[in-house]
Amino acid sequence: MVSIAVIGGEGSGRSSLASKLGKKGNTSDITMYDFAKGDQILTIIDPSGYPASPKPLTTALGMSEIVLLCIPPAGMDATSGECVIAVDQLGLKYGIVVQTMSDRSNPYELEENANNIRSFLQGTTARDWDIIPVSTTTFEGMEQLKEAINELDREITVQNLITADKSPRVIVDHSFNVKGIGSVILGRVIQGTVHKHEKLTIYPINQEIEIRNIQMQDVDKKSAGPGSRVGLSLKGVQAKDVDRGNIISSNETTAKDIELDCNVSKFSQGLAVGSTLHMYVNLQSTPVKITGITVDGQDVGEARAGSTCKVSLSIGEEVSFCSGDMFLLTDLNQPKQRFIAGCKYKI
Repeated sequence: MVSIAVIGGEGSGRSSLASKLGKKGNTSDITMYDFAKGDQILTIIDPSGYPASPKPLTTALGMSEIVLLCIPPAGMDATSGECVIAVDQLGLKYGIVVQTMSDRSNPYELEENANNIRSFLQGTTARDWDIIPVSTTTFEGMEQLKEAINELDREITVQNLITADKSPRVIVDHSFNVKGIGSVILGRVIQGTVHKHEKLTIYPINQEIEIRNIQMQDVDKKSAGPGSRVGLSLKGVQAKDVDRGNIISSNETTAKDIELDCNVSKFSQGLAVGSTLHMYVNLQSTPVKITGITVDGQDVGEARAGSTCKVSLSIGEEVSFCSGDMFLLTDLNQPKQRFIAGCKYKI
């Protein structure tokens, strides 16, 4: 079982590719697709509201373990570059570059485009990703792509087993009420194992709950481990009180003021004390104000593009997180490259 973000700009072929990988499901600012055959279960997320807003992109990336970066025959552009920057700042390492609409290019053009892509990806977490030409019209490359996904899925499954015994964390992406059942959430177990009848807490609303039932692909389960996409029936909370980005866990840090270790993008205009930005962490988002910047132990007024620093933030509303979680600082007023810094919370 693995979740896949299919990203790229408008006209990149991402939506066509997503529709060929699974059956269409829920649609909002993201569009979900599902595929299940035997032991293979895929959840595919298309950030359909992107690039108009960066939030669908950060949501899709936050819900996924594998990234498919779609590049059309015209090659990289500002939007695909922004996607790469987001992937890099979040530290995402599992992915594949898909040269979409490959039937419209000759082998020479595909190789030239691939070389340009490799050049751009140097120095990022995507630098070693495979590049696979794919056509959703002729289906050229589809089997090669599926096998590459399967190979990454096997590697991720091994990695997930390492966290199976840790404290459980479930990131909520949908919540609703089902007649005769009550409150139900959909989400992904990102750490640990959740069990039926287990008592946990929803953060940041700090509401204690009990897991009444667990379903995976409409099948009742007694437990679900890391990487699992689950539906949880909950006791002790109303569905209307649960939002996308809420975390079901036994212990989260919740705060409105926070200090983060940040890597400022070399493609940004840097950071400055007093500026207002937008912050994404897991699937949560909120406005923030920079109240302080420290470089090499010294308080400064700004941090330059390409630098590292500690940033103190005043947050618009409470968010929940754990040590090691990745944050994105974003300037929504920038016309092209909106992701300013990738940050990490350390205890």
